[in-house]
Amino acid sequence: MLAQKHGSSTSLLLYGGAAASIIALHLATSGTLGFHTDELYYLACGRHPAFGYVDFPPLVPLLARLETELLGVTPWTLRVLPCLMAGVLIVLAGAYVRKLGGALLLQGLALLTAIGAVFLIGSNWVFQTVTFDQVAWMVSLYWFLCLVVDRRPRYWIWLGVTLGIGLEVKFTIVGLILGMAIAVLLTPSLRSDLRTRYPWIAAAIALLIWAPNLAWQVAQDFPTLQYIANHRGSGGGPLVYLIEFFVYCFFLLPVWVAGLVSLFRNPRLRAIGIACALPLVLFLFGGKSYYAMPTVPIAVAEGLMALSRINRPKLRSRLLVAAGAAAVLDLVIFSPLTLPITPASRLHATKLDTVNEVFADSVGWADVASQVTKIYTDLPASERANTVVISAYVGVPGALDVYGDPKLRPEAASPQLSAWYWLPRNLTATEAIMVDYQPSEVAWMCTSPRLIAHLTVPFSVRGLEQGAPVTLCRLEGPILRAWPRLRDFS
Repeated sequence: MLAQKHGSSTSLLLYGGAAASIIALHLATSGTLGFHTDELYYLACGRHPAFGYVDFPPLVPLLARLETELLGVTPWTLRVLPCLMAGVLIVLAGAYVRKLGGALLLQGLALLTAIGAVFLIGSNWVFQTVTFDQVAWMVSLYWFLCLVVDRRPRYWIWLGVTLGIGLEVKFTIVGLILGMAIAVLLTPSLRSDLRTRYPWIAAAIALLIWAPNLAWQVAQDFPTLQYIANHRGSGGGPLVYLIEFFVYCFFLLPVWVAGLVSLFRNPRLRAIGIACALPLVLFLFGGKSYYAMPTVPIAVAEGLMALSRINRPKLRSRLLVAAGAAAVLDLVIFSPLTLPITPASRLHATKLDTVNEVFADSVGWADVASQVTKIYTDLPASERANTVVISAYVGVPGALDVYGDPKLRPEAASPQLSAWYWLPRNLTATEAIMVDYQPSEVAWMCTSPRLIAHLTVPFSVRGLEQGAPVTLCRLEGPILRAWPRLRDFS
């Protein structure tokens, strides 16, 4: 009994310490840079509550609104939740090994590999759908592993709940659902479960959770399908996909390969291998490399288990030490490239603004809001009352909402993504400040459009709005008439 208590305490300290370390690292660095473009968009979506948005379901914007209502609207406070979720992801990496039967030392090694994983540490300091998608994938894979190992019907129910929540986070989880479905059909023991009620209850629960967003899609004529069609091929093709995947895994790539091979060679665990491999192949031809990265930790867990089964003690010890060293090297080498350690003033000098888009687009939004406001207030008073700001990208209206002076702030809108739906129906503007549009691009809707400025981002950082053109436009007709043609669901 005492030994059990001691083991539980040691396990709790190990898991708690690993989670606390990554959470502390993120909380200590996440406030270095300002809001990212996407964060401004999530905040704006939260101010326009709906059952769905063009490019994602409603859960993440809802979380953004709840978090900022409680903690305030700053980059650091918005990022508290993803930082906490980073700790959950670390714990899950260790829990995979535990469920596979690995000793506590091996679980600790899995925790270390997750702490150093480039694809986790680089995505969880900023508030994006990616973090919450990773949580949905990794929790779902945990329940699927429990189902495969323990064969208890209740795990179907937990799997259905998690996949349903995942469908309200990001639609990339459909890749995992397809992988699991194929795995079930190809695995006799799991296929026999289809004759019971539990898989069907799980499917019903998932569909019930997803139903509000599905209803929104139907009501809006499935705008997300258009968004997905517009994004097809945007990942850069299979070669870019494979190169990025290699970088994201880097030193842990051999352990991941060993794990994936081991999963397929073990009839008992083959279903896990299928569920991991299918999304990787699926997104290779129509997605981005990071979409299926949440399958990597469970394969790495099995890779560590495979190393622990090597019969030659010296070789086994060396390989396990090498796996731990690889995790540390990942953390040390890639942290400056993935964590916001470098201040904004040094991003351009160190070329990090060209290496990491998230860094580049997390600088200067207060300045952008100030510049757009000044352009607006410099107009004659008689014109300002009838002038609207139209930006090709959602970041500018979002920045004006967060940083703009309510007394001076112009009416601002964007036809990009879900912001296209938010144009006030009673807008009677006759003039428009068109941000991110050249005069030639809006000549069809403007009388004598003229370029009046270019926006600048501080410290020469190559962010989205660096050098963005600003065109003054006298509208040829009501903005509502031009709005459908401006729509950008890409």
